[in-house]
Amino acid sequence: MEKIKQNKLIYIMFSFTSLINFLVFWLDPQSYMYLVISLIFFLNACVFFINSREPDGTYWRRWDTIREKGKWFFSVVYGSLITGLVFSVILYVVIRDYLPFLIVCCLAGGWVWGYIMWMLNEKRYNVSKK
Repeated sequence: MEKIKQNKLIYIMFSFTSLINFLVFWLDPQSYMYLVISLIFFLNACVFFINSREPDGTYWRRWDTIREKGKWFFSVVYGSLITGLVFSVILYVVIRDYLPFLIVCCLAGGWVWGYIMWMLNEKRYNVSKK
């Protein structure tokens, strides 16, 4: 199996596992370990999503325009504002408590996620451009 198809399959498996763990957490909100496992699988799915993109595909052409705005813009907008706020809403629906704490944690976690995704995208972009 070629590497890109293999990465797409692994991406789907990690996404599915992340979703299952999150659903278990939703059914039993006291078991936070399932939430942690879900977030770990989500981050792994993101990594394999990046690695499953064709080297000359539209994803990398779009990345050219995104990377011009810079690392901090990407981390704040795509990480904190988009990913962090989405996770805040999802977790608030499940937990129904601690809204200020959830927002702060998810915005900070979203920024970290955005920074990590920037670094991984840049690494993959530079390898594909060589």
